[in-house]
Amino acid sequence: MLKVSEVTKKWNDQTILHCLSFSVKQGERVALTAPSGTGKTTLISILAGIDKEFSGTVALKCKKRGVVFQEPGLFWYKTVGQNILYPLELEKLPLDRQIQERYRLWLCVTGLGKYEDHYPHEISRGMKQKTALVRALILNPDFLLMDEPFSAMDKASVTSIVNHIHSSCPGITLVAASHTLEGSLDFFDKVLVAEKTPITKFEI
Repeated sequence: MLKVSEVTKKWNDQTILHCLSFSVKQGERVALTAPSGTGKTTLISILAGIDKEFSGTVALKCKKRGVVFQEPGLFWYKTVGQNILYPLELEKLPLDRQIQERYRLWLCVTGLGKYEDHYPHEISRGMKQKTALVRALILNPDFLLMDEPFSAMDKASVTSIVNHIHSSCPGITLVAASHTLEGSLDFFDKVLVAEKTPITKFEI
């Protein structure tokens, strides 16, 4: 589903990624782990199609892509519920019964039910991360990118969320970049590890 071939990224005369190649099969859940500041966020931006200033190739075959960034990127003037359902507005889709059920179940799983009508400044960073994650999953993408998705969540929340993804999205292909996998290691089929900048390869 995803094939990264000899990707090199430079920024301000510094090489962040150097001839990086790896692949992810359909249905695989892959963690890319490396210390903070080594280029994981840069790589996620490239895989998401946002950063196009690189050499090499990224080939992705998917019907719908979801992305969870390190910064939740919530609209300050929208409530938690409105932020989650914003993709429907973008896609001009109705809030049908199936999506409503999915939405309510996610609110229960994440503990966001009591905060549905709160604004971003009224909730914790962990809750903001949960809101961004549910927003990315609300339309059931077949490919999901996540950058440090659980960094502000407690272990119980992480366990609840990864278990629900496992049960409700069994066929999803997922790539997550993180400096720590505490509470979620068993969730991934493959863990690829890099130790320093520039990232030249990931070791299994």
